[in-house]
Amino acid sequence: LLAVSAVGAVSMGTAFMPSMDSSQIMVSMEMPKDSTDEEIRQMSDTVIGRLLEIEDVETVGAMQGSGMMASGGGVSMYVLLKDTRAHTSDEVAGLIADKTADLPCEVTAQGSSMDISAMGGSGLEVTIKGEDMDRLQAIAKDVAEMMKGVEGTSEIADGLEDAAPEIRVTVDKNKAMGYGLTVAQVYQQVAAALQTETTATTLTVENKEYPVIVLKGEEALLTRETLGDLAFTVTVDGAEREVKLSDIAAVTQEQGLSSIRHENQLRTLTVSAAIDQDHNIGLVSRELEKQLNGYSVPEGYSLEISGENETINSTLTELLKMVGLAIVFIYLIMVAQFQSLKSPFIVMFTIPLAFTGGLLALWITGMEISVISMLGFLVLAGVVVNNGIVFVDYVNQLRLEGMEKTEALVLAGRTRIRPILMTALTTILGLFTLALGIGEGADMLQPMAVVTIGGLTYATLLTLFVVPALYSLFHRKPMKKIELEDEGRADV
Repeated sequence: LLAVSAVGAVSMGTAFMPSMDSSQIMVSMEMPKDSTDEEIRQMSDTVIGRLLEIEDVETVGAMQGSGMMASGGGVSMYVLLKDTRAHTSDEVAGLIADKTADLPCEVTAQGSSMDISAMGGSGLEVTIKGEDMDRLQAIAKDVAEMMKGVEGTSEIADGLEDAAPEIRVTVDKNKAMGYGLTVAQVYQQVAAALQTETTATTLTVENKEYPVIVLKGEEALLTRETLGDLAFTVTVDGAEREVKLSDIAAVTQEQGLSSIRHENQLRTLTVSAAIDQDHNIGLVSRELEKQLNGYSVPEGYSLEISGENETINSTLTELLKMVGLAIVFIYLIMVAQFQSLKSPFIVMFTIPLAFTGGLLALWITGMEISVISMLGFLVLAGVVVNNGIVFVDYVNQLRLEGMEKTEALVLAGRTRIRPILMTALTTILGLFTLALGIGEGADMLQPMAVVTIGGLTYATLLTLFVVPALYSLFHRKPMKKIELEDEGRADV
């Protein structure tokens, strides 16, 4: 059951933080760059009118060209929802997308303004590393196409959004050397020819200096078409002659990035995608990883899935280490208290029972494994052993008083079932309202409550069967009895 529940819970996917319902939604409206202020404001009024048609929307505020989500041609809107509403903020965000789908602008709605997962970077990212920028751009386009084929991805960006056309001069070193030129010399002359102004001298008038700037005439300015005709004066076999740039270099028009990022001395390009509300980041990442494994990456280049999924995996790994360390400490403390290795070992079997119940609870409720749910398992590790400690300690006392093992187990179960159930019920009922996720912000801690309730319920019921069976298996020899006359009790 532990294995089945683990597979079921993992199949639900993973998340950094659970999405939370919010009374406020952030909406961004992006217009074409050549739009006038009047056009932007008219479209903004149209979008606001559509938003106010949604029953759960109370009011809308808008700001042009400011805020985190709005650029010069955009508007950021803040949508306030009614306190009593029929839809969650994520569902309202979906309604906003449907309402504005036919408008000639790009409208993006963020369902929750309280989504803490933004701390770890949101969405899916693939980092491409290598040397040649042209090859990186080609790989980025291939990866973007793969992302489009993965269900659940949206707003795919191949990292070339800020690319601009550039004139690229690629010098043939062998041809240049044939005319006695180096690449550096060609670069210097091209750079000088591209300058449109030079400072000729400086005039001093009444103790003030004024630079004299000489501008080139229109006929002397280089253009894309005339750059290849730029002439170089070279000396070949003692005679001067002119060589055109097109004779020693290839002049092409390419797409160039405004900035180049480096990581570990390698150039990097990032392809990103958002995850829609109906899909899970963990499951989408697994599907993309399968496709990337089948992609042939050129030698010297690498692909790495990063973004929110990387944050999730690293955080969950650290939390698993914390849970493991907590279990070790719990065992050592019980060894010191029982002064035995067997009894604590039997009690430790309540922990996998609790984890089974917690994983089953996540699976049944349809919640993914997240940082908050992992905290629930950390709480369970320390709480669930209480029932086993109470049971095993009482059985030991009965056996020290001379009672036969099976009879002591039955009596301990009958006697301790009431305090065990009371202890579990107080915790379960205390977390019940939190598990329902009632109230704004409560759904953030909801997975922890669900895990704790599921684990305690399952472990409490099975502790009364599993722990006695394990005790009977491990303790085959009768305990020795020593009468302590001054205390009137039996001890070992």
